Amino acid sequence: MDARSHLEMDTPRLSAQRPVPQAVRRFLRSERGFGLVELLVVIPMMAVVLMGIYGLYNVGAKGQRQNQDRVTSLLRQQNGLERMTREMRQAISFTPVSSQVLDAETYVRPSSGGASVERHVRYACVSGACTRYEGAANGTTFDTSEVVISNVQNADVFFFEPDNVNPTYTAVRLEVKVNGANNPVTLEGGFALRNQTGS
Repeated sequence: MDARSHLEMDTPRLSAQRPVPQAVRRFLRSERGFGLVELLVVIPMMAVVLMGIYGLYNVGAKGQRQNQDRVTSLLRQQNGLERMTREMRQAISFTPVSSQVLDAETYVRPSSGGASVERHVRYACVSGACTRYEGAANGTTFDTSEVVISNVQNADVFFFEPDNVNPTYTAVRLEVKVNGANNPVTLEGGFALRNQTGS
């Protein structure tokens, strides 16, 4: 066998190839483009589809923003409640002024760091917010004030056990309006007055 016969064996015969259907050949030969009517039908359909996709994206993005606002707001309120109960738990002198106001001599860690120091701290949950006041130990005035829990919905916040004259335990119940939530969220906590002088 010569080189030519090898080449002929490797090349498939035209008759062995699959024939191209008539409709496909006609379509491939056609140079016809899109007509005006076809474009006028397709463009509005594409616009509807794209608007639907954009609407779904917009709803998802809005839902995520609301969810993030709700979680951030709830965490802020929980941190305020945790701070309140932690400081009141360390109180060496505690005065339950009312179901909305607590007054105590307690240990507070300075913002600059270092060991805790004795300070006069008051928590007043009135007018829709729990405000923390801080002043010198055994003093009657306060140097600083800071809102630690906002959007408080309920009037009575503090509940004393066994009574409000000499309590050993204070329960805290807050109904808080959280951004993005339809109903108020209830935060509950409490603290035992374990460090009071004379107890």
